[in-house]
Amino acid sequence: MRSRTELMLIEGPQAVRELLRHRAAFVRDVYLTAEAVEAHPELLTLADAATQWVHEITPDVSQAMSGDAQGAIAVVNQAALTTTLPEEKERSETYVLIAQGRDPGNVGTIIRTADAMGASAVLLCAGSVDVKNPKVIRSSVGSVFHLPILTFASFEDAAHMLHLRGVGLLGTTGNDETHSLSELVISSLNGKETVLTRPHAWVMGNEARGLAPSELSICDTRIAIPMTGAAESLNVASAA
Repeated sequence: MRSRTELMLIEGPQAVRELLRHRAAFVRDVYLTAEAVEAHPELLTLADAATQWVHEITPDVSQAMSGDAQGAIAVVNQAALTTTLPEEKERSETYVLIAQGRDPGNVGTIIRTADAMGASAVLLCAGSVDVKNPKVIRSSVGSVFHLPILTFASFEDAAHMLHLRGVGLLGTTGNDETHSLSELVISSLNGKETVLTRPHAWVMGNEARGLAPSELSICDTRIAIPMTGAAESLNVASAA
């Protein structure tokens, strides 16, 4: 559906609710089961305000349309996803740059985390999963409708754009030759100027391999998350 019609399905009560709250102008149809409306009555109120095309469906129809919808489905124009940045820079810009994030659940969780911390945008590089992937949208719990998500042809292109905006790149790595995140946070909270008090982007690597040496070489600072347990590393979404 996505490539042929420029429309996409949004599945699940949480994602549909956030779509209706924040990007209602792009909604075409909403499909709800009676069970979904009973559990989430705000969905019907929001849907009626967004479009005249609100349809009651049975659980069997919902299952046939999407096995993950839990009785709530919306058809929306892809333009509901913001893919550009405002021309005027914010006073304190924070970004998340994902290099070849291929697991849709991880990418969706990172987008949700970026939204929660007030990030200006999330940037995806070539090789990353499509932000329109249904599992990305579900895992983000609707955060894809809260902040811009940009896709770049290469890591270098994304890094260049950020550098032009005066944004420093903080490469996450387990290498010993790094700054400790906890030390940077403490210094920042104590009023010292650090990379965290200036516009910056958290750069997350591939789930299996992390950031490539060529990607790390472009980063301005390398940061490690201290671990006191015996785990070899953190899942990329947990690191975010």
